[in-house]
Amino acid sequence: MRRLHPARSEKTPPQAQSLICLKCHSAASTPALAHWHSSPHALNDLSCFSCHQLHEGPQQKVSHDKMAELCYGCHPDVKAQFSLFSHHPVREKKMGCFDCHDPHGSMQPKLLKGSTQRDLCTRCHMEKSGPFVYEHGDVTETCTNCHVPHGSVNRRLLSAAMPFLCLQCHNPGHRSVMNSDSSMKSLFSNRCTDCHSSVHGSDTPDNRGYGTLRK
Repeated sequence: MRRLHPARSEKTPPQAQSLICLKCHSAASTPALAHWHSSPHALNDLSCFSCHQLHEGPQQKVSHDKMAELCYGCHPDVKAQFSLFSHHPVREKKMGCFDCHDPHGSMQPKLLKGSTQRDLCTRCHMEKSGPFVYEHGDVTETCTNCHVPHGSVNRRLLSAAMPFLCLQCHNPGHRSVMNSDSSMKSLFSNRCTDCHSSVHGSDTPDNRGYGTLRK
């Protein structure tokens, strides 16, 4: 009969299981574990053995190819989001969950890496980081004001289709739009980015001197 390691016994609480591992893999030797005890995984009674297979082969870390399937076991909603039309290329194995999240704990919400959410996104999308002379106010706060991180039915991971996304903050104040039924219909059948192409920011003023978003 196969004997279980004491740490993997069903009678051993998950917190105690992790403490056995942390005797060697402490914050001093593995800085990524510094936030483990306050992480959502630890607080939801997961232990190291929930993801790592002790003494069952040389590969103790989760491989990049198997990473997503491991996470989907607890996060099926995220798996569904990656199946939507627009998504980060996790399904294509070009990215992994750990590229954005630290499973062992983080100072940021949702176990995000980076000092801020915007800092994380601009590691890959550097051209969006600026600084710009004319910045889009929402972009300087957080990217998720307009984008959803895992997947969306709208192009470019947008949380809503244009122009409806933009109209949540911007009243269509053009006189030609407000005073013409045909112009109003035209507004809803086009994208704001047809004219306002530099949505994250620009160094060039527009024809009215406001200079926000046109190239």
